[in-house]
Amino acid sequence: MYRFTNGRAYLDGKWKTGYDILVDNDRILDIKPEGTYKDGQIIDVQGAYITPGFIDVHIHGSNGSDVMDDDKSSLENISNFLASHGTTSWLATTMTVSRDAIRRSLKTVADYMKEDHKGAQILGVHLEGPFISPLAKGAHAEEHIKLPSIENFEAIASGIPDIIRLVTMAPEQEGALELIQYLKDRNITPSLGHTRASYQQCIDAINAGMNHICHFYNVMTPLNHRQPGAVGAILDSDSATIELIADLVHIHPAALRLAVKSKGRDKVVLITDAMSAAGLEDGDYELGGIPVHVRNGEARQEDGTLAGSTLSQDQALRNMVKIGIPSEDVIAMLTQTPAREIGADRVKGRLAAGYDADINILSDDFEVLATYIKGKPAYSKDLGKNGNGIGIM
Repeated sequence: MYRFTNGRAYLDGKWKTGYDILVDNDRILDIKPEGTYKDGQIIDVQGAYITPGFIDVHIHGSNGSDVMDDDKSSLENISNFLASHGTTSWLATTMTVSRDAIRRSLKTVADYMKEDHKGAQILGVHLEGPFISPLAKGAHAEEHIKLPSIENFEAIASGIPDIIRLVTMAPEQEGALELIQYLKDRNITPSLGHTRASYQQCIDAINAGMNHICHFYNVMTPLNHRQPGAVGAILDSDSATIELIADLVHIHPAALRLAVKSKGRDKVVLITDAMSAAGLEDGDYELGGIPVHVRNGEARQEDGTLAGSTLSQDQALRNMVKIGIPSEDVIAMLTQTPAREIGADRVKGRLAAGYDADINILSDDFEVLATYIKGKPAYSKDLGKNGNGIGIM
């Protein structure tokens, strides 16, 4: 048992000082005023921020590995990289490839999830495609796109352990409304994305229960004052929760601020949509078998189409604060809101008694100093002799 002390803790959506966070095994045992408890090893964070671990519900890979590699060592590599950037939980996100390739990746993820690992915990799978619009495919392979029918979903999911948490699809495609209800009956979150849907088609889908929005603004019909499109429908809906890629490439800072002003922190999820080049140098890579060229940190196909990002969630935090979003709001977008969207909010996304001890220690500049996953140290930055290191007593 140990307790974090002398920090600025993110409690109930605000920074608070003067509290100890007591951890026993893999859970937070209690949070009390400093000095209430005398037991346990002391972790003095010396004024640093203490936050819940970040949750990325949309990420394809990083550090040279991809979810579609169909290799547990790739998942291990991604998980360890994520822990070094404050991400303690993630959804392994697939691409639009062949049905057999998707099924193989799902089975590999399911097997990996049964084992104990030091890095970020995989909470399930985000199925991005193949149920998207061929007119809004982005970096996905058009030849593998399928209609969003119950039959086509089961052709992928049947016989696979219950690990699919999120399914992105185009609501205008035939069968989408029926599949939305089918997914909701199975506690799977339907996600609107890669679409050329009209305003009304999106409103119909949102009313049917498609309340999660895949990488808002990107690869969807834009807002026009006479034809509001998908963007207009989403902004017009109080129930829609949006993903944002805050790399300052996918979305202009002004558009990020407008989205947050419209939705509020409880309806925004910060994702990375990262691909295998995240954490590596510029060069040539692949995403779902499609060649991707990374230049100046931007991942694009040969024709210039954006193909995921090289973003990390700690960098997303810094970017959002830089453009004027309060840090207390940004932390919610990285923790509480994504946890709720995938049904993990009873154990993830908060510093509270009974929750998993997924904890980040962050510097004044929101650099990750240390990460704990289910109570175990997963990452610690070497600050050197003159650094303000974290004291363990």
